[in-house]
Amino acid sequence: MSHPDYYKILGVPRTASEEDIKKAYRKLARKHHPDLNPGDAKAEAEFKKLAEANDVLSDPEKRKNYDTYGDPSGPGAQIPPGFEQGGGISIEDIFAGFGGRPMRHGPERGEDLVHTVRLGFREAFEGTRLNLRVNRSEPCLACRGTGEATKKQEPCRTCGGKGKVGGGSGFLSFGRTCPDCQGRGMRAPACPECGGAGRHPRQETVTIAIPAGVEDGARLRVAGKGEAGRRGGGPGDLYLQISMEADARFERKGPNLYVRLPISFSEAALGAKVDVPTPEGQQTIKVPPGTQTGARLRLKGQGMPIPRGSQRGDLIAEVAVVTPQIQDERSKELLRELAELNDADVRKQRSIHHG
Repeated sequence: MSHPDYYKILGVPRTASEEDIKKAYRKLARKHHPDLNPGDAKAEAEFKKLAEANDVLSDPEKRKNYDTYGDPSGPGAQIPPGFEQGGGISIEDIFAGFGGRPMRHGPERGEDLVHTVRLGFREAFEGTRLNLRVNRSEPCLACRGTGEATKKQEPCRTCGGKGKVGGGSGFLSFGRTCPDCQGRGMRAPACPECGGAGRHPRQETVTIAIPAGVEDGARLRVAGKGEAGRRGGGPGDLYLQISMEADARFERKGPNLYVRLPISFSEAALGAKVDVPTPEGQQTIKVPPGTQTGARLRLKGQGMPIPRGSQRGDLIAEVAVVTPQIQDERSKELLRELAELNDADVRKQRSIHHG
C-alpha cells in the first residue's frame, strides 16, 4: 500500500525531532480543526491527513518502519499514547503549545490578602503597632495540605478516570482538564479532616509595625500571613493598604507639611516673631518686614519623618495677611497718614514690575 509523504504534510524535514513534529502538528491542527472550520470540507480533509501523518511520525516504531520500508505497519507497531479507544487529544492540548497554561499538579502558593487600615495623623507621625485580626487559612495537618487521604488512589469520580471532562468525543475534543484530579485520572479519597480543601479557616491576630512617616496609599507587606498554600505550597502574603485621616492643621505633601499662618497688618509691615504649630508643639518663626500674603516661611526638619530613615521633611508656613476692620476714628486717622506716606506708588510699582 502506497503512503503519502507524511513529512511534507506536516512541513518538516526527515531529520525533524519529535518536538519539531509535535509543534508542527499542533500549529496545523489548530488551523484546520473541523470544529473551528464548520462546514469546510477541505479543512476537514486536510485535518485527517494531518492526523494520519502525526499518528505515524509521532510514534518511534511506526516512523522507523515508514522511513525504512515506506509503510508504518510492521512488527511491534504500537498505538501512540493518547490515541487509545475513547481517548484522544483535546483542543486544550493543542492550545497548550501556543502559550496555554497547563493545569498545575504540584504545590501552589496561597492567595494574598489585602486589608485597608485607617490611620490618624499622630499614628502616622510617630509610627505605631497594630493588632489586626485576620481571617486566613492554615494547612491541614492531617493531609499536609494535599487535600487527600493517605489511602490508595482510585479512579477520579468526576472524570471517570479519563483526566478530562466535558465536550464531545473523537480524536480531538473540546474537553478540559478535570479540576478534581488535575488531569491525572486518579485521585485519593478526600481528606476527612478538611473535606479535600487541604486547609482550614482560622482567625489570627497579627501584630504589625507601622513605620513613622507612612503615607496615604502606601502598601505594607507582611510576609507569610496570607492564605495557606495548596499541595504543600507556601502561604501568600498580607498587604495593608494605608488610608490617612485628614488633619485640621496640616496639609501633607510627601514628607513636607503645610500650615496656614495668619499675621496682622502691622506684623507683616514691621516684621515679627510669631508662633506656628508643628507636630511636636508650637515653635517660633521670624516674619521678615514687608512680608506679603502667599509668602512661604520654612522650618527645616519639622515635617514628617521619612520612613525607615533618620531625616524629616520641612514645615512650610503659608502667610495670610489679615486686613484689620477699623471702627474708631483715631485708627482711621493714623491709617490715612500712613497711606499718604506709603501708598501713593503701590499700583505704579506693580505696573512697572509687571510691565
